[in-house]
Amino acid sequence: MYAQKKHVTLRSLKEELAAKQILDAHITTINKVLSNIGFHYKKDDNRRALMERTSVALARIEFFRKFIANQNSSTPRQLVFLNETWIFSKGSKTKSWQDSSKKSVRKPEGYEGKRFIVLHAGTSEGFVNDAALIYSTKSQLADYHGDMNADIFFKWLKEKLIPNLNEPSLIIMDNAPYHSILIERQPTSLWTKSQIIDWLERSNVPFDKDIFKVQLLNIAKSHRKPPRYKVDEFLQEHGHEVLRLPPYHCQFNAIEMIWANAKGYYNTHIGEDGYGDDKVIALWEKALQKCTPEVWSATVRHTLELIQEWYNRECILDKIPEIIINVDDNESDSESDFSVISDTE
Repeated sequence: MYAQKKHVTLRSLKEELAAKQILDAHITTINKVLSNIGFHYKKDDNRRALMERTSVALARIEFFRKFIANQNSSTPRQLVFLNETWIFSKGSKTKSWQDSSKKSVRKPEGYEGKRFIVLHAGTSEGFVNDAALIYSTKSQLADYHGDMNADIFFKWLKEKLIPNLNEPSLIIMDNAPYHSILIERQPTSLWTKSQIIDWLERSNVPFDKDIFKVQLLNIAKSHRKPPRYKVDEFLQEHGHEVLRLPPYHCQFNAIEMIWANAKGYYNTHIGEDGYGDDKVIALWEKALQKCTPEVWSATVRHTLELIQEWYNRECILDKIPEIIINVDDNESDSESDFSVISDTE
């Protein structure tokens, strides 16, 4: 079935087995058999190792610091979760039964039809009123971010989001390129020597013009400025603050679960009334209506609990004493000296 790019579900597998006269069994039985031989209904996930990179861990701690500070404030800001996603005019199938082999994680057919980019935001009280944006694109690239740009995003912020936020908010978003346009770029190895010199002069950093480019770049890097994003300052001008997610931590954004709920309804009912643009948009709007204020409230509550769990884990790990393992050249591993350095040493 994978070789033929068929979508493997319990129902499709049951039909295939029966058609080939291999097995005629109830779906529950097939479920148990698949589980027993090592298959799981899931999406592939390669984020776990990436999430523990030093730079990512530092970004996560900074996220916790700002999040907890807002929660503990005497006047905490309203949390607003925003994000973009996509849907296909013929729906999409994101899960199938897999084992650990390569052949069972090939993308099945189902990512068909025109793609629509979706942008929205919500709070614990539901979607922000009149903030929905949906538009079609001809692109078939796997990464939908190329179909969104800073101009579209800023226009949405100005015309749809900001006018409908009735109180100062802490807006949680990821680090997509169009969210992260810098007010001032910082020197990189791709810059020419003259560009680095211009930046150093504008920044009033002393340097010798006769040194090599690599030396100038090293000086520039030692005087790097904190990044200033156009989105952040634009929202600050309107009384709001931005809290950026650490990379690979989309689970801290409540709207991700909302998208999953909405897409589940959409993919289940797509095609019942046709595949035209108007039918797609109407069905998507109906899917959003299923994400009621009650659903949003429960989802945000779950997200806050998850963030608190991760923060508590970070605090516990921070208190674990450092273990030093001393191994001389003449010692075996079993003869190594273990010493624990306490916080007071």
